[in-house]
Amino acid sequence: MAQQELIRLSWRIACSDLVHKVAQFEKGESDASDESKEAVGINSLKVMDDNGVVSLKAGPLNLESFHSEFMNAYFKFCPDIQKKFPQEHILVARMIQSAITRLVKGKDDLKKLTSSFANSHRHYKLTKEHFDGFGMALVQTIQKRLGKLGTIQLIQIWKKVTSRLTDELHAAYSKAHGRLAIAG
Repeated sequence: MAQQELIRLSWRIACSDLVHKVAQFEKGESDASDESKEAVGINSLKVMDDNGVVSLKAGPLNLESFHSEFMNAYFKFCPDIQKKFPQEHILVARMIQSAITRLVKGKDDLKKLTSSFANSHRHYKLTKEHFDGFGMALVQTIQKRLGKLGTIQLIQIWKKVTSRLTDELHAAYSKAHGRLAIAG
C-alpha cells in the first residue's frame, strides 16, 4: 500500500510543474514578492495543515508538458516509431495516465486497457524493443521531472511498475498480433 501511495504522489508531481516552479523560484528567477511568487505559482503550492505546518503540494496536472518530454525521450530510444504516432500526442498521454492510474489503484481492468491497446495497435509492426523503449522513456521522464525527489528507491519502484505495464502491453499485443497472423 505504501508503494502504491509513493507511485500515486510521485506521478502527480511528475505530471505537474511543481519541481520546475520550485527550482525556478530557488534559482532566483523570480524575486520574493507575493506578485512574483504568484507568477511562478509558489503561493498556490502551499498548503497549511491543522497544526500550522506549511508544505508543498503538486499543482494541477500538466499532461502536455509531461508528454512533450516523454515523447522526446521515447523517440530517442525508438526513432523509427515516430512516424507511426498520430499528430495528437495527447491521446498517448491520456493512455499513459489511465494505465498508471489503474496500476496505482490496483484496478483489475488493466487487462481491458492492454487488450484495447493491443487491438488498436495490432496492425503496427511493434517489437519488444518498442515496448522496452516506452518503459525506459517513461521512467527517464518521471525521474527528470521529479528532480531531487526522484530517489534511487523511488525510481527502482517506477522501473518495476513500468516493466509490469510494458510486459502486459507486449503480451497483449503479441497475442492480438498472433491472431491477426493466423487469420491472415
